[in-house]
Amino acid sequence: MTEVIKTLIFSGVAIAISLVAAFVSWPRAAEQTESRVGTALFEQFTDPLAASSMKIVTFDDETGQLSTFEVRKDPKTEEWTIPSRDGYPADALEQMKNAANAFVALKVLDTQTDKAEDHDDLGVAEPKLEDLQVGDEGVGRLVTLKNGKQETIAELIIGDIPKDDASQRYVRIPGQDPVYVVRFDDSPLTTAFREWIDNDLLQLSSIELSSLEILDYNASLAMGGKISLTRNYTADVGLDGTEWKLNSLMDYDPSRPGAAPTAADLASLAPLNKAKLDELKTALDDLKIADVVRKPDGMSETLRADQNLLTDKEAVNSLAQRGFYPVPSGPNGEIEILSANGELDVTLNTGVKYVLRFGNISGVEDSNADSDAGVNRYLLVTTKVDETQFPVPDLEAVPKTVDEMKAKMAPAKANPPEGEVKENPKVDEPETEAPSEKEGPTGDQSDKPQPAEEKADSTASADIPKAKADAEVESPAQGEGSTEPNALGQPESKSGPADAAGDQSEKADTPTGISESSGGGEATGTGQAQQDAAPAPAENTDESTEKSDQPKSENTDPAPTNDATANDATANDATATSPPSEPAEDTEAPAEPEELTEEEWQEMLEAEQEKVIKQNQRMMDERKDRLEDAQRRVRDLNARFADWYYVIPEATYSKLRFKRADLFEQPADVGQPQPPGIPGLPGGLPQFNFPGAPGN
Repeated sequence: MTEVIKTLIFSGVAIAISLVAAFVSWPRAAEQTESRVGTALFEQFTDPLAASSMKIVTFDDETGQLSTFEVRKDPKTEEWTIPSRDGYPADALEQMKNAANAFVALKVLDTQTDKAEDHDDLGVAEPKLEDLQVGDEGVGRLVTLKNGKQETIAELIIGDIPKDDASQRYVRIPGQDPVYVVRFDDSPLTTAFREWIDNDLLQLSSIELSSLEILDYNASLAMGGKISLTRNYTADVGLDGTEWKLNSLMDYDPSRPGAAPTAADLASLAPLNKAKLDELKTALDDLKIADVVRKPDGMSETLRADQNLLTDKEAVNSLAQRGFYPVPSGPNGEIEILSANGELDVTLNTGVKYVLRFGNISGVEDSNADSDAGVNRYLLVTTKVDETQFPVPDLEAVPKTVDEMKAKMAPAKANPPEGEVKENPKVDEPETEAPSEKEGPTGDQSDKPQPAEEKADSTASADIPKAKADAEVESPAQGEGSTEPNALGQPESKSGPADAAGDQSEKADTPTGISESSGGGEATGTGQAQQDAAPAPAENTDESTEKSDQPKSENTDPAPTNDATANDATANDATATSPPSEPAEDTEAPAEPEELTEEEWQEMLEAEQEKVIKQNQRMMDERKDRLEDAQRRVRDLNARFADWYYVIPEATYSKLRFKRADLFEQPADVGQPQPPGIPGLPGGLPQFNFPGAPGN
């Protein structure tokens, strides 16, 4: 057998074996591919809560760059963060659960192809930077889910949407050629930063807003590393419910750098622009951020930095690039941060004050910014406690001795009689006019006693002290000195009634006037009894005689007709003034504590001390609780704001900061133009060389 024949035989055998192998293997591969239809694409992944991280890699064919978005749960704290945003806190619990469920329920509907050359056409090419360049098309999104041990539990390349069904997707497992058709909701797989965070940045409610302070100024880095600062105006605006009120407005003169501001005449200004201010309030309540960038080390939660920050050129340049400039402030060498576009201070009725500082526009060099966010603005946020909302309450003095307690209680006992003395003249004035016809005869006969038959028409001066004594017995609270205990125990004293009637000069009071002053109906009866009784000496004012005569006088005949009107007025006055007479009866009660023993007084003192101490402590505790709540809220908020520059949309920025003229419904009488930056450092701030500037 020649060599040629041998070669042909071997070649034929090889071809036959290849054909047999192809024939045997082809149906088996097809059988394996078809067996995936109707089955779960990730059979081992059944618990969505097992997913502890998700990474999404996308390719931008216009720039030829890959972008990565990742969320991860810390295994120790179990808090979600965004590693692709420097570990910013994520609100990812529900979002992550929805994303993981999309993989758990994923089933194969069909196999579109098993050829690698079809991957680009179906949009499932793997996003590998080393294999890609600008303009490459057909690159899919690579999504990787891992468990707490960082073991891959699901990985998928998501491609195009089939033409005949928008609810379906072409997908492929990395490293495998088959392309499957699945029904897949990829909305939870968004890479939009704001979809994975708590969008309520400030965590305030507009109904809590109490006041605003608008600090409109511009700061920039001038030649030679100097800070150029231009102050425009500062306004303090209060909010009561839905009504805005301008508390103060300070204007700066751009032609006089460094000059003190002038206070605007509020009365000459136009009404506030309520629509603009309401828009600002809503923007604060709904403030959303587009992105975040971590702040440099050395800055504290209150946005004050230490001196070490000025020596860190990298940190200072990071601040300056975003429109924030550290300047010396305070006697202890503190470093304050000025912002390029002013500040807005927002005070809540809870005592929490927000300070919002507006920086430069966020440029395209920030790779973390969303490509569809448009123009953005850097923002620094901090909070502090407004101490003015927590004044120390006025505490009541605690009595230390019994005498101090008595002195404290004395005004309260004397007040009711003083009130009656002030009230009775008002009641007496119209009533005393009725018997005015008899005032003349009464005054003419005040120096001598009258016969019994003449007492129906006039009143003797000798009867006046007796009637006055009767009035004092019935209502000791009426008249000056009537509240003294010894006013009822000195039958021979004439000074009491004489002093009470001293205001009438040389003319004695009429019986009607005395009854009105007493404020009781019994005094009227006494006056009637005197009209029919025999004249008695003024000295006969014995208390027992008065009490014995009083009930007897009530049964005597009424006064003559010409005195009936006065008697009726007296009775009406007694009825009208009877309520004020009740406190007068209470004035006799203080006589009882004087009979207490020292032990009883001491017990009263201790009880009063305990009462005052508890009341003072309650007021102090209420203030302390409110202050601690504000301090706790400030700590929590500052811990959240501490490490970040925030990036807000320019549309939001325009609602939070506006010119002076925009503050009013129409231009104010005294307007200030917005000047360009003025070199130097007006407004009383010191000039200094900015760290990191050329030549420094």
